[in-house]
Amino acid sequence: MKIFSFFGSSSSGKTTIIANIISELSGSMKIGYIKNIPHDNISLDTEYKDTWKMENAGAYRIYGLAPSRTYSMVEKETSTDEIIEKENDVDIFIIEGFKAFDKSIKFLVLGSEDYLAIKHDYTITATNRTYEGESIKYPEEFNKIISILRAP
Repeated sequence: MKIFSFFGSSSSGKTTIIANIISELSGSMKIGYIKNIPHDNISLDTEYKDTWKMENAGAYRIYGLAPSRTYSMVEKETSTDEIIEKENDVDIFIIEGFKAFDKSIKFLVLGSEDYLAIKHDYTITATNRTYEGESIKYPEEFNKIISILRAP
């Protein structure tokens, strides 16, 4: 299994790029996605709906079962490694916001040049960014990103 991380400053284009990658590859690969959420202000369900009520009542593990998908939430910190090890039927993992995850090929989506000091393998710049260094231009060179993800 291959692991790719995309990180960069807020509003740099990470989520847009990742959504387009998943859309492009989902027909031929099983893609896992992990998002780094730096705060605990999240909920599985809409406020005052059933799973929200159970979470707020103190349930440790919550599942939401729908006709075509299952959602789950566990009230414990889980590492990226734990998730990846558990999901053995996934072809690639795309992780967003984990700049220090060393087991991945790292894409810096450049918003702030301060991030250039963080170790990365590739730099991506959106068309609204100017950067004189070597980078993959998004969306014009989107296929370069796809080629890297598909490479053996």
